[in-house]
Amino acid sequence: RKSSSGLTLVMTVGNPFRSDDGAGTYLASIIKTSPRLALINAGETPENTIDEAVRLKPAKIIIIDAAVFGGEPGETRVIDEKHIPETTISTHSIPLKFIFEILSKDTRAEIKFIGIQAKTVAFGEYICPEVRSAAHEIADILNS
Repeated sequence: RKSSSGLTLVMTVGNPFRSDDGAGTYLASIIKTSPRLALINAGETPENTIDEAVRLKPAKIIIIDAAVFGGEPGETRVIDEKHIPETTISTHSIPLKFIFEILSKDTRAEIKFIGIQAKTVAFGEYICPEVRSAAHEIADILNS
């Protein structure tokens, strides 16, 4: 049964020590939660946040992570579920496709995956200006 909560859950994913892969963690730091918007910063282990996500009974889930899809750095795309394994950066111990499938089954929420094109995922804590700007654009939309 679908949730009637009207709650949207934003789940950010990423490794803040792998340059632009830290976009999700950075984004989590600038999103404002509200009664209709919940946030889980899943970091490198989104599998550890599944139970929390299910308990929230969201109507919608937006998963946001750095991705490599051949776009310009900072470009954002809604990525179709069937393309998630080919486009996400594999710094996570369990593929995001599995996370997507588990959340879909256990919450029956509408789920969207948003990828932010990374410039680099080399070791370091620096997020390039294009990816940082994309994070701010997404936060502005979610915060309004």
